Amino acid sequence: MMRWGEGVGRRCLSAAPLVVGVAVLVGLCWQFGLGELAAAFGRVSPAYLSAYMVLAAVVLVGYSLRWGAAARALGARLPLARLVAARLAGDAVGALVPSAKLAGEPVRIALMYAGGVGGTQAGAAVTIDRALELISNMLCVLAYVAVFSVAQVLGSSQRAALILVLTILALLGLLALPLAQLRRGRRPLAWCYSERARRMLPRSASWMPALRRTEEHMVGFFRDHPATFVSGLAGSLLIEVLVIGEYYCLLAGFGVVLDLPTLLMVLLGTGVARAAPSPAGLGALEAGQVGVLAFAGGRPELGFVVGVVIRLHESAWMAAGLLVLSAQGLTLSRLRLAAAQKAAA
Repeated sequence: MMRWGEGVGRRCLSAAPLVVGVAVLVGLCWQFGLGELAAAFGRVSPAYLSAYMVLAAVVLVGYSLRWGAAARALGARLPLARLVAARLAGDAVGALVPSAKLAGEPVRIALMYAGGVGGTQAGAAVTIDRALELISNMLCVLAYVAVFSVAQVLGSSQRAALILVLTILALLGLLALPLAQLRRGRRPLAWCYSERARRMLPRSASWMPALRRTEEHMVGFFRDHPATFVSGLAGSLLIEVLVIGEYYCLLAGFGVVLDLPTLLMVLLGTGVARAAPSPAGLGALEAGQVGVLAFAGGRPELGFVVGVVIRLHESAWMAAGLLVLSAQGLTLSRLRLAAAQKAAA
């Protein structure tokens, strides 16, 4: 009886984030109603939605090309179509499992492994690709916040665009020092996983070995393939620019036209929602956009529309990724087994 009760308790606890997410979404529908949403769907623009689909496909291929370049530098080659499919599948699992998309990385590793790539190569290629993405994301977060803050003072989208470019260039300049250290084989993040750091942050100790391994991969990769690293980082920033255009066209396709600073904060809010404990950021994405539009433009009801439109975008890509997994004849349990085999290798 005790074990049965404990099992029920664990299931209830695991379902709690989903229940909370649904409750938040229902509460937002109750608060704002469906009038604004219906009006947005009545303003659908086929031209903007077509441009959105083209940009979305280009962004997906760009992610896959960057990953493929990292894999080739390590001696692993896979067809672009397989990389695209694996990226879709990894993103789908990463969205469903609350982990800021990190849960999708073992899926990508397993699919590379299933495609004949060695376990060590697959793990290193995914690690390097994720590191490049994290670096570009961090640069863009700082740039987006800077642009929005300055635009609030200056009130000019043209100036905001110029500030965006200048901020990213300045941040790249600041990034040059740790990159130069990596090039020489030094470890700029060593203090983050040192014994002192373990004592100061005992709750983060479980992440420190992963951070150290990531830095080791980065050191070797940047020392042996600096041109690939630099081109991968430049490609990542170009992809971020395309993502801005993708989301602009997506929202404009439903009659929602945002200025650049507000759009950047919408992107930032979407990224933050992915770290929420609810599956696929359910509820957190919509509530986050309500907060963003309330703060940026004083229109929380428009934020609800933005959140629902982005939810459609996320759901469509998630469905595509799950279809890829199904077409491969894979289940999450088989992927975990493949990842374990990779780790043993």
